[in-house]
Amino acid sequence: MTSRIIRRKVTPPPISGSTVARPRLETRLAQLIQRNRIVCVYATAGAGKTTAVTQTSRRLGLPVCWLSLDDTEAATGRLLTYLEAALAIQAPGVEGLVKTALTAGLAHTEVAGMLADSLGDRALLLVLDNMECLAAAPESLAVVGAFLEYAPSNTRIILVSRQELTFARGGIARVAWLPVLGEADLAFTTEEAAVALSRSDSPDLDPEKAVAVTGGWVTGVLFEAWRSAGHATGLGGEADPLHGYLATHILAQLTQDEQDFLISTALLDEVTPPRAEALGIADAAALLHDLRHKRLPAAWDGPALRCHPRFREYLLARANRLDGGTQRALHAAHARLLAGEKHLEEAVEEFLRAGDLDEAVTVAEQAVDTVLERADFSVAKRWLEQLAPVRRDDHIRLTGAELMLAISEENYRLGVRIADRLAAAKRRHEVAASSSRLAAMMAWCYLHAGRLDDIKAVLAVGRFGAELDAMQYCMTLLDDVPERPAAGALSGSPLDALTMRVHYYHGNLTRLLDPPTSPWAIKAAESWRLGALLAMGHVDEASASYQAICAGQDPGVWLYSLFSVELLRRLGEPDQAWRALLKGRERLRASGSVMLELLSYVEEAALELRFNGDTASARAALEQVRCHQVGREYAFVAESAATWLGFALLLDGDDQAAMRCLRQAVSSMQRGQRILSLPAAAVYLAEAEWRSGNEERSDRAADLALAAAAQQGSNHLLLDALADFPLVLSRRLDAAPEADSPWHELGRALRSRGVAVTAPFAATIQLTEFGRVAIQVDGREVRPRIKKSYELLAYLAARRQREATKEELLDALFDGRHDESTAAYLRQALRKLREVLPEDCVRAEGNRIRLDEHLVVGTDSGRFQCLVSEAAGLRGPDRLTTLSCALSIATGEYLPEFESSWIEHRREQLAVLCVDIRCEAAELAFTTGDFPRANALVEEVLTEDPFRESMWRLKMRVADVFGDADRIIAAYRGCERALGQLGTTPASSTRKLLDNLRR
Repeated sequence: MTSRIIRRKVTPPPISGSTVARPRLETRLAQLIQRNRIVCVYATAGAGKTTAVTQTSRRLGLPVCWLSLDDTEAATGRLLTYLEAALAIQAPGVEGLVKTALTAGLAHTEVAGMLADSLGDRALLLVLDNMECLAAAPESLAVVGAFLEYAPSNTRIILVSRQELTFARGGIARVAWLPVLGEADLAFTTEEAAVALSRSDSPDLDPEKAVAVTGGWVTGVLFEAWRSAGHATGLGGEADPLHGYLATHILAQLTQDEQDFLISTALLDEVTPPRAEALGIADAAALLHDLRHKRLPAAWDGPALRCHPRFREYLLARANRLDGGTQRALHAAHARLLAGEKHLEEAVEEFLRAGDLDEAVTVAEQAVDTVLERADFSVAKRWLEQLAPVRRDDHIRLTGAELMLAISEENYRLGVRIADRLAAAKRRHEVAASSSRLAAMMAWCYLHAGRLDDIKAVLAVGRFGAELDAMQYCMTLLDDVPERPAAGALSGSPLDALTMRVHYYHGNLTRLLDPPTSPWAIKAAESWRLGALLAMGHVDEASASYQAICAGQDPGVWLYSLFSVELLRRLGEPDQAWRALLKGRERLRASGSVMLELLSYVEEAALELRFNGDTASARAALEQVRCHQVGREYAFVAESAATWLGFALLLDGDDQAAMRCLRQAVSSMQRGQRILSLPAAAVYLAEAEWRSGNEERSDRAADLALAAAAQQGSNHLLLDALADFPLVLSRRLDAAPEADSPWHELGRALRSRGVAVTAPFAATIQLTEFGRVAIQVDGREVRPRIKKSYELLAYLAARRQREATKEELLDALFDGRHDESTAAYLRQALRKLREVLPEDCVRAEGNRIRLDEHLVVGTDSGRFQCLVSEAAGLRGPDRLTTLSCALSIATGEYLPEFESSWIEHRREQLAVLCVDIRCEAAELAFTTGDFPRANALVEEVLTEDPFRESMWRLKMRVADVFGDADRIIAAYRGCERALGQLGTTPASSTRKLLDNLRR
């Protein structure tokens, strides 16, 4: 059940009719708010902070969102919930965002940033009152700081506090100065004090003297705290001077019943007859009626009494002096009232203060889900500890909270203990059947502990739902499910991490790199996105992301204990990797995850093989996996271990054992569609089969590795394995008839790693032509010593047959000069080009010079023209996208700094084609509604060719879409001036368009 929001906390306080208007103060505060995004109002209690902000907010003309904080907002999830409720009054679109994001497990500071960002460009004023309640709660201040950092520039925020606030984290912490309205600003002037005193019981008090002795402190002036020596410390038996005044001059003027009433109802922020009667007070209506006619530091809202904050503090202090039994009775009665009003969390806290655990546990059973959805785990944990003496197994939601806390702390051993306790009480099936989430959480804990039978028993009776679906999907990692469950969409549950884990071990790496469509699913994807980055070879990015995570939070068991070890292994840091392995294993054992501990032994074998070449130690580590039940029954663990074992056996020369081991692993991976380790396992199997004389099986295994890498969307793991056994690649290159097969691409990539590949294969050459001239061979830039060599390659690449006679080359490259000097220069250009290209890439045969037919040559201009041709067969947005890709290539001049006549002719052709393409793209952008893009393209065209009248017309139409009549006329006049240079005028269609657009 969801607790209701206390509406009074998100409602601006009313202004009493007797409140003194303070134009001076209101103007000062209004100016600060108008000039600054954030304003702080810092002053002591009773200085008039809240009243000043309330009065000023009414004159600003901005929608006002108000949140009056108290100590309960130290729980950051509750703080976010109330912050959303305050904003939703003026910005309804934010409603529901916090609950969804917190349920998904996002960091509370992230949720605060999302909440701020969701306001968009909405202009409003947010007031956070009583911020001193969070001064000792750094986590809550960090949440507020994150909200302040990401709040839109036109959202104004006022922080009201009795003490200065320190934001230790986030961008707001780097702000050197925040404007502050302080004690001196809030203090009464003599004139203001005179008005206030004229409305009080002491109109004869000298305002100048009152201001002098109180420093203008508003409450001091109004309550005459310092009017005489008799009001000094100790008055009325109180140590606090103001409390002494209140005791003597307020309570002492009331009847004993009225005093008792105010003290007993101090627990209530708003006192009405029904609420007071709920506390056990008889004649509440009559007492309130009598009090209405007394002079009190309080405000009335119809029949409701709201005491001034300082007065209520005093009354609460008096209530705390009541005998223990009376206090407990009041807190219990207040708790029942709150529960009846559906303020369940507040009711639990009051029952706990009353020591009434039996009633507290009943309400906590209803409220704990809301607390957990906000990820206020500290609150839930405290409740569970305090309620332990009265908890029973039929308190299913509290049991679920216990499970959730165990999982949030990655304490799987505790989770198993809870599930076993339910099983012993014959309640486990009932709990699983009541909630998909609880069933999945119990199964998840059992999964880590290696309790396969218990997992199946829970799943068999679990309630259908997204969480149970995620757990069923997770089971595909363990064995070959006849009908594999679909992955399904992310549910926003903490168990979304299950789905991400399965994607990872199934090798769906590209799926993990795509950001989730729902922001709250990002948290679940975080760890596994890093795993995918590492598996795809993005080591630096994975390392940077991991360090960023560790800087802001605990990375979690998997990242800390397994990912970090693999990361350090790939970074070539053996000492750090070994330290990380041993420290991580300690944490794994503490968590109770047998499954992850076995994977750490697999990683230990990898370290032994990669850093030490120690196959005996590696096999010993893997034996720890193979001899354990989990290592045999959990297919993805067994397959990973078998892959490294097969590698070790090959290094030892035990080819038959390696073949048997790898055949079994590869077959299991194929059946279960678990392909994370398949590229490596299949390459190792190809080597084992070849050594055993099974050539066809070897080829099939190699092709399987290639197909698995393609499915993963990355060749990184495949290249790692081929680097171990490059002859697998060489054999496939020998068998590949075409010169640019995927195997040849892998050969070039492997060679760039410095791995020798025995079979020959064609190189790939890329010629950059627009903006600058450069030659790359297999991704590495080369620089011929003669500039003419670049031009020679460009000319040959542009020819249809990629060849030319020497006479044609002299005509093109030397403008028709045929003499010994140009012939020698051509020979030098050819020789220098050959020096930087692979052998036999450029051939001279008789009078002809040609590029090798197997050579793969890519040029900017060729790619540009190919995309233009491709676009001709497309329509609408697809055509625009393709044309935009073409234009992104043709940036800059074609072959700059070259001036041969063939280059100038081709340069002119390409320039005209670019302008034509921009015209077409501009029209398409306008047609598809991308008006900013259309406008940008029009400006580019007219800068290049101002005589394109169709573009002037399009510029007029774009201006019309933007509602800019002046720009329509300006565009027409621009057209007139441009065409006037040619001695002509705009066409009648252009004039007609102008007339139509101006109507």
